[in-house]
Amino acid sequence: MTEVPTSTVTLLFSDIEGSTGLLKRLGDGWPGVLERQRALLRDAVRGAGGVVVDCQGDAMFAAFLAQEAWPNGAAVRVRVALHTGEPQMTEDGAGYAGIDVVRAARLCAAGHGGQVLLTETTRVLSGVETIDLGPTQLRDLDGPEQVYQLVAPGLAGEFPPLRANAASPLEDLRGEAVFDERIKRAEVTLEQRIKDLVAGKIEQAFGSSPGGRTRGKN
Repeated sequence: MTEVPTSTVTLLFSDIEGSTGLLKRLGDGWPGVLERQRALLRDAVRGAGGVVVDCQGDAMFAAFLAQEAWPNGAAVRVRVALHTGEPQMTEDGAGYAGIDVVRAARLCAAGHGGQVLLTETTRVLSGVETIDLGPTQLRDLDGPEQVYQLVAPGLAGEFPPLRANAASPLEDLRGEAVFDERIKRAEVTLEQRIKDLVAGKIEQAFGSSPGGRTRGKN
């Protein structure tokens, strides 16, 4: 059984508006839609530190701790930046590189704790309410970036001016640097494998390794 939060909690209830009509219209497609929306909500709740208490039909009941208690009265203020683009995949396919990654990182560096910033592309695609902060020249990027601040319950509305020349939170996140580093690691790995292969062939042919050690015969 999932352990639910105690003390002061925030309770969340959700359901699908017009679910009966949607069920009639979708027919056999309804179960898949229902399960998909449940999965999306579960991920969102758990990602925000909440717990799904119950699911009945298309309704969900979840709970969150009302406020995180940080030790020693510390204030943890997180800054967030969102940018939508088509970043390059890294060589191993496990990450991203390129100018879109740089843009998101630089935008995050320009913000302040408690502030959520968006680029123009993300604002248009998301349709969320924002405050237009105007064009901002972000570090190492060509030309100014139109920057917006997210408006949402619980978020402050006023912050100091953006820090346009601040270093990104991951200074080595430049696409070129990541790509070059992966190439270097691949070259070292390939060189070592070739050496191991040659050493193995010599050992098979002569019964000893290049270092002079001799294998015992069976």
